[in-house]
Amino acid sequence: MAGSGAGKSTLLQQWVQTGAAVFLGLPYKDEELPVDGRPVVIDGVERVDPDGAQWRRLVGVVPLVLSGREPIPVAAVDRLGAGHLGFAEDETYQVLAAALADAAGADGLAPDLHLLTGGWPALVGLAAAWLARLPAAERGASLRQLARVDGPLREHLVGALLQVLHHEEREFVRRLAYLPAVDAATAGALGLAEELGALPPLVVPVIGGDGSYAVPEPLRETIQQRLPLTDRERRALLEAFQGM
Repeated sequence: MAGSGAGKSTLLQQWVQTGAAVFLGLPYKDEELPVDGRPVVIDGVERVDPDGAQWRRLVGVVPLVLSGREPIPVAAVDRLGAGHLGFAEDETYQVLAAALADAAGADGLAPDLHLLTGGWPALVGLAAAWLARLPAAERGASLRQLARVDGPLREHLVGALLQVLHHEEREFVRRLAYLPAVDAATAGALGLAEELGALPPLVVPVIGGDGSYAVPEPLRETIQQRLPLTDRERRALLEAFQGM
């Protein structure tokens, strides 16, 4: 259990994409249940009716991994809370130092970054990638301005990061936000990555995905809202992808 921005859904999505577990929504169909003993992941479990018939049929029958923003309304063998998912300040520093490639610079910024993000991994990663694109002399003041953000910090950071991407990177992210995971060959065939030397921020490798990468699910809607494709562009992209 942890609040928005902790990275729960992203981590679970990447785990499921390895084939080691399966997502299940409620209500579900019997044929959707795994028969090979793999764990069943239910995200947003606070919406579950613990007295519902389908829920009772799951408990004790299949291994369950439950994720939510509010206290889970069922007994659990092991509970992971916000304290387990958030970074310690030293971990925030390590992420920032890696992004900046500047240990000394990260040392001066990490305390403020940790305080502003609460150590949530998703927020730390977004902020670190954004700061890495700014001139070193502007990073401190820009970071402190996050304290005055009105609204969800994750959405603000996604928007700020989109603004500092190069044009080719921004167009790549813009289109990839409408697609599931793709590999380099597929991206090349779709004309998405012709000018890219490396994956831009907001795009992550899929764990166990044989070189595939994707925009994490929790970020897609924000990107689609800020950099929308026209209906014609979206249809053309999806038709090309589905025809491959």
